[in-house]
Amino acid sequence: MRTGLDGGFGLAEIERVRSDVVLPRIGEADSRSAALQGIPEPQGGCAEWPGCVVGAGRLPPQVLAADADIVRPFAASPDGVALLDAAGRVVAANPRAGAPCGGAWTEGWDGPEGRAAAEAALVLARTGSPARFRAATGPLSWDVTVTPVAGPRPRLLAVARDVSEQRQGEARQAVLLMEMEHRLKNTLAIVQAIATQTLRNAPSLPAAADSLGARMLALAQAHDVLMQGAWASASLRGLIDGAVRLHGDETPERFQITGPEIMVGPRAALTLALMLHELGTNAAKYGALSNPGGHVRIGWRIAGEAGGEWLWFRWAEHGGPPVTPPARSGFGSRLIERSLVHSFGGSARLRYPRGGVVMALVAPLAAVAAEG
Repeated sequence: MRTGLDGGFGLAEIERVRSDVVLPRIGEADSRSAALQGIPEPQGGCAEWPGCVVGAGRLPPQVLAADADIVRPFAASPDGVALLDAAGRVVAANPRAGAPCGGAWTEGWDGPEGRAAAEAALVLARTGSPARFRAATGPLSWDVTVTPVAGPRPRLLAVARDVSEQRQGEARQAVLLMEMEHRLKNTLAIVQAIATQTLRNAPSLPAAADSLGARMLALAQAHDVLMQGAWASASLRGLIDGAVRLHGDETPERFQITGPEIMVGPRAALTLALMLHELGTNAAKYGALSNPGGHVRIGWRIAGEAGGEWLWFRWAEHGGPPVTPPARSGFGSRLIERSLVHSFGGSARLRYPRGGVVMALVAPLAAVAAEG
């Protein structure tokens, strides 16, 4: 509204000026009167005209002043404040409201749903009850209240608060809850499978309890590593360190670990943690970790070009008792040779040379790092 109103008022010499001016209504024969408050700028002229009061014909100055007085305290408010007449037209508004004076307030909201909610709020407020709804204008979300204003003329006060950040936070929270539900279901499925296989293959209930407890501990350690990455990923080295800590008997030479830093996804982290637990437990009972001179070499590398990279992982035992292949496949063997392939694709193989057990895993890096 600066155009046509700057200059001639001498605003450089005064702090504020208030003027009743007549503004023609486009396409109509009558006019509307407006009470405007000008704020001077240093060079002279009017910097802004915050708010306006509009009424059909020539409203008495005291009516214009009363409407302006209702909105004036909100001139610098971060909320959009608009004063409406009984028909829902804007008669006064602060700058944040962005509502054209004389226009239908309901038309300022996006979409049929937003305008319908605004209309319903007006209907309720006209009965004397405050109304509340949420609507949008472009990228912004608003929490809006409409309250009847006591006075000689019917007026409604509409206050719109920007809740865009709150809505974004609610959306993020909803995504996190869905993600937690997904992770929990995956974990429960893994626990169920472990319990079933453990009970099926254990020679006794005490042995089953021991095996199941150890496997749950391995899962818990994997969860700890995942928590450090906000459940989005886990460090492969962190998973390995957690698994070997149970079998290292504080002898650094027991494990020789080499490989680059790699982040793996949640599903891969749980599966790899169980794999490492089974390999470590088998080595401690029958393999290289069952005597003082044995050790395990763990190494991994990335091969291939970007977009087609593969993880090569190897566990090799040395210095243990002579190895003989098992007569039947246990839980650990099935986990490694079936579950790993099912989870990642690629291949996983256990070999039993006399010098020590060797496990080799080759999997697409994208599958290992996936968040699903």
